[in-house]
Amino acid sequence: MRSSLLHVNLSGCYHQGRHLDSVPSGITSNATELDLSENYITNISVKSFSNLRNLTKLDLSWANKNHAVNIVANVFKNLTKLNHLSLTGNCLNETPSNLPHSVEILELNNNKIILLDNSSFAVMTKLEALDLSFNNLTRVPTGLPPSLTMLMLGSNKIPYISEDDFHGLHNLKILKIQGNCPRCQNAPYPCVPCQKTSLGIHPYAFHNLTQLETLHLGRKLIDLPEYTLSPLYGLRNLSALNLGTNFIIKSDSKIFSKFQQLKMIYLAENRLYPSPVKSIANPSDGFHQRLDLSISPYIKPHTDFAYDVSHSLIKQECFDSGRVLILSSNNLFFISPKQFEGYGNIACLNLSGNGFSAALNGTEFSSLPNLTYLDLSFNKIDLAYDNAFIELQKLKVLDLSYNPVLNMSHNAISILTTKQMHSKSLSELQFTDNNLGTLWKERDGSYEMLFTNLTNLTILDISQNRITKIPDNVYERLPHNLTKLRISGNSLTDFKWNRLKCFHQLQILDLSFNSLSHVKGINSNITQSLTFLDLSHNHIFHLDDGFIKGPKSLTTLSLSNNKLTTINQSTLLSISNNQIKTLFLQQNPFQCTCYSFEFILWIENSNVKIPRLTTKVKCATPENQKGRALIYFDINQCVNDSQAFQIYILITSFIFAFMFVTTVAHLFYWDASYVVHFMKARLKGYRSLNSPESVYDVFVTYDTRDPHVSEWVMKNLRVKLEEEGETHLPLCLEERDWPLGVPLVDNLTQSIQYSRKTLFVLTEGYVKTGVFKLAMYLAHQRLLDENVDVIVLLMLEPVLQHSHFLRLRRRLCEKSVVEWPRTAAAEAWFWQNLRSVVRVDNQIMYNKTYSKYFTNK
Repeated sequence: MRSSLLHVNLSGCYHQGRHLDSVPSGITSNATELDLSENYITNISVKSFSNLRNLTKLDLSWANKNHAVNIVANVFKNLTKLNHLSLTGNCLNETPSNLPHSVEILELNNNKIILLDNSSFAVMTKLEALDLSFNNLTRVPTGLPPSLTMLMLGSNKIPYISEDDFHGLHNLKILKIQGNCPRCQNAPYPCVPCQKTSLGIHPYAFHNLTQLETLHLGRKLIDLPEYTLSPLYGLRNLSALNLGTNFIIKSDSKIFSKFQQLKMIYLAENRLYPSPVKSIANPSDGFHQRLDLSISPYIKPHTDFAYDVSHSLIKQECFDSGRVLILSSNNLFFISPKQFEGYGNIACLNLSGNGFSAALNGTEFSSLPNLTYLDLSFNKIDLAYDNAFIELQKLKVLDLSYNPVLNMSHNAISILTTKQMHSKSLSELQFTDNNLGTLWKERDGSYEMLFTNLTNLTILDISQNRITKIPDNVYERLPHNLTKLRISGNSLTDFKWNRLKCFHQLQILDLSFNSLSHVKGINSNITQSLTFLDLSHNHIFHLDDGFIKGPKSLTTLSLSNNKLTTINQSTLLSISNNQIKTLFLQQNPFQCTCYSFEFILWIENSNVKIPRLTTKVKCATPENQKGRALIYFDINQCVNDSQAFQIYILITSFIFAFMFVTTVAHLFYWDASYVVHFMKARLKGYRSLNSPESVYDVFVTYDTRDPHVSEWVMKNLRVKLEEEGETHLPLCLEERDWPLGVPLVDNLTQSIQYSRKTLFVLTEGYVKTGVFKLAMYLAHQRLLDENVDVIVLLMLEPVLQHSHFLRLRRRLCEKSVVEWPRTAAAEAWFWQNLRSVVRVDNQIMYNKTYSKYFTNK
């Protein structure tokens, strides 16, 4: 397809994935951002961005869908304001020449760069972030600018990091060199093994990187004795160390005690065994068969290009709690206190997906007394002992999901020996996929206080517990500090809204995937802190009048996937009177008839955001509207009674007023006109309006802004009337005879008064101007004051064809309207006729029927 673009005045132009085969032309010169990624552009010439000098961000990643792109020299030279340039995935063999010195972020990853010149980046003194990962580099580039704070060299072919590779990069904070010597037996991408089994690193390779905060060494197939990380001991600002997917079998935990500044230690997806195992035989073939383990929910599957791990794979609450140790997806099938000695002051520990099943006795985590967040999900935890976790006095969050454990998620609990749970620190409890519906039998209240003594609990999830009805007493005995309550995926047919008044901090209430069919009014007695209410995937077919009259704090309401056919006006008013900003309505069987008229009007005029309004909020009935978007229903075919009555009153009033005004004007117009002129005469007195003797025969008024008309008047009309013929007729011309510096109105008035005739040269553009209207008014004023008709119309173009004035003029004095002939043979007759009309007074040429009204004074 051919690429083209209209001229638009936007600061950003985004054309990602538009199947363009060239850089669009006509992009506005004030654009600051341009996205041309994921297209089919094969060539980028010097002219492509020559006019875009204000660009600050340019995205050319995958510009030809991972095929080669020809980027000519100096293509970016004029982009002096550019600070972010992405050239990812363009099969480049070298960096483009003359990159702008202003660039701060440069992405050259996923190309085929083998070697870089020493001067490639030396002049880019503002460069802060450089991404060269997924290339074919065999050594660390030299000549890098000292301004760099982030350098990514992952997944290249660099076998060794020498002492001077990072010399001069004193500002570097993030360094990623993972994947340069990968283990190729099970790599999920094309892999070339190193000659040695792992990446070689000089002991002083990182000695000068005093500002380094994050170092990614993943996939290096290294063991972890104490001397391995000795080159990093001098990095006082190092905050994150990623050693994931390194096939580490044994680790000396004491080495981490020397990294007191570390915020995150990432050792997930290795082969670590419990500490008591004194020796593990190294496999002869370099490959060790892993146990059949569950995969941690925080570990994302690998893709061909994004094979990185960062703290985004950790729950934010864990990352915010303090120092983090990630040991998920290892071979820690049991735990001992020695396992965590030497790691320092750990606040969050992730042991998910290790497959251990030993019963915890309250000593396993004694070396981590400050632990506040513990993730033991995807294991086989056995809570046989009552003193499990007793050593963790500061524990706030315990994740035991996906464990066959009593009183925890996904365990199908239908009976408990303990009727109450006790904790003063637990803030979140996941109790999903159990049998609370069985525990909360209507006549058996023994489990009604199951969660009452969790005094610090703020988040409670009791979804998928086969609950058909919540006993009245349970509402009152739930922890009153709850901020999030999820009861989704049950079989509730009713909910006691008035019982929420004791939850003064509740912000999120999730009742989705239940069987609610009718929601009674949510009044002001419920909590005033509620911000999100989810009623999606129920059977709600009707909303009561004033559906929500309660919490003014509610900002988001989800009613999607119900059985609503329309929403009545009183409900809409209650929604509008609240602070609701987002309303989910998709996948409801709406009725696209005139019964939904007020609902559709409300959607069009409301400020409430309705996501997927044009794609998911569709009609179900009638059959001819099925599948169409509700918002596209033509409401013009409907009659709005209130609006129709208002229009009726307005039109009726207008008709009566119009009839009254026209009747009065018809009966008393001349009387009113006489009174007005009489009063003006009484106030101003009588003044003679006799005109002075004419100086010019004709005053010619025409469109001076039209060069063609001006030329015709000066070279044709003037010559024919002033120079040719038996009698010369002096003309008054604006461009020739008007004195300079005199106001337009004065010039017009004097020209009309001192000329015997006023000739209007009419063109389509001239009749629309204010000068024409003013000149015509002054000529008519002379007719009224002096009883002298001086108007002659020369129709240079066919204009005013439907004008009542022109028709009246033709009826009264047809000869005063002269038209330019359509054939050249008639021009001689035209000029002769025009001379006659100009020389003779209009009163003589008037129709005899009307001439009696024009008598000389």
